[in-house]
Amino acid sequence: MSFRATAAVWAGKFTTKILKLAGSGGTSLPGKVVLKICPDILGHLAKDMKIICVTGTNGKTTTCHVIRDMIEAKGCTVFCNDAGANLLGGVVSAFVGAATFGGKVKTDYALLECDEAALKAIVKHFGDLDVTAVVTNVFRDQLDRYGEVLTTVNKIRAGLEQLPNVKLVLNADCSLTTSLNDLPHSAIYYFGVNGPLYEGTSSDISDAVYCIHCKTKYRYHYHTFGHLGGFYCEKCGYKRQEPNVSLREVLEWRDGSEVVEMEVFGKTFQAEVMLPGGYNLYNALAASVIAHLIGLPEEKMISVLGGLTTHFGRMEQVQLGDSTLNMVLVKNPAGFNEVLQFLIQQRPDGNIVFGLNDNYADGKDISWIYDVEFERLTEAAAGAKHFYFTGKRAYDMQLRLKYADFDTEKFCVEKDYKTLITRLEQSGEQTFLVLSYTCMLEFRDKLSEFIPLEKYAR
Repeated sequence: MSFRATAAVWAGKFTTKILKLAGSGGTSLPGKVVLKICPDILGHLAKDMKIICVTGTNGKTTTCHVIRDMIEAKGCTVFCNDAGANLLGGVVSAFVGAATFGGKVKTDYALLECDEAALKAIVKHFGDLDVTAVVTNVFRDQLDRYGEVLTTVNKIRAGLEQLPNVKLVLNADCSLTTSLNDLPHSAIYYFGVNGPLYEGTSSDISDAVYCIHCKTKYRYHYHTFGHLGGFYCEKCGYKRQEPNVSLREVLEWRDGSEVVEMEVFGKTFQAEVMLPGGYNLYNALAASVIAHLIGLPEEKMISVLGGLTTHFGRMEQVQLGDSTLNMVLVKNPAGFNEVLQFLIQQRPDGNIVFGLNDNYADGKDISWIYDVEFERLTEAAAGAKHFYFTGKRAYDMQLRLKYADFDTEKFCVEKDYKTLITRLEQSGEQTFLVLSYTCMLEFRDKLSEFIPLEKYAR
């Protein structure tokens, strides 16, 4: 490795150390420092590595955590940017953290959560490496940053085009994701759900109504949620591909898990997936493709699925005195609608907190909350004690729920997190916290003053 690259690694490690001593996580800044010194640092650090990139709108972080558990169950070593810093700076920070002072990364795999818009810059120097790319799905998300869904697909495409030998793992149920199958690739694998997940799910397909190839309106054999499902185009024949790993049936919905029948490359298994919410089943399926590709025996794969834990605001459960807090991250209409489905199944009788910010990482445009089908939750949440609203745009969220005919006598706006946490602790009730990204970070940071919490996802 060149002197410049070695100096960059030392600078990155020094920056990380200083940030941690100052009480900061140091997830992106070290990478930015390294890139100033050596812009092509990833080409040096990733040399000869096996790389797995996970991108897409929803489910990246959870999918990465399941994949990490699969890799470790195989007895291999892996590092990832599991603090959620998925732009170029965060990825470089993760590489630097895994490297020796001489610039050698000794793990078997680099597992990288990649922001859709940043994917091109991240994989720029990976062209000749062994790369597997998982694309979870594409939904409308942060319109002021990504634009509409075709813009997001094209950003992902621009990144993957730089990897002519990439192995693709695509969501068969997503018409937008599946369209990436025309890219150059060494192999392609699909995951999907072979029927509707549950009754009453959102049937809003507005993110992808028309065929990406000929603009004819899609028809469906079934929906799972949003525009996902058994889509097909009557005019040009574009349709859902048969998945290599599929969910055949949910046998039982449990509190915090699901018992499912799944098919993995022609073999049928029954497994318990220890992740709450039907949408998390897609994340488990994507990770199961990777498990097969790395040679993890099926019995170990099933064991991993049955031993999963939630992470860092993704259905994370913590105890605050006698109160149980369930933190749920939301960031776009499709994901929020699936969280509503989860809440409908729970029929909450304690507190529900809705937190909304409009910082850059959340998206400045919050009009998307009017695309969320809150009306579906009104009856199921009628037994809740209180509806709290917090974050910069708390009053906007309160107004949206008023329009959805929630009981306004139970409304309370509390923007001070410490005061809100104290109220939740005193209530002794189960609480669901439905929070946008930076709101979740801020709330969780304040909560750590009341109870011990891991600062990052792992």
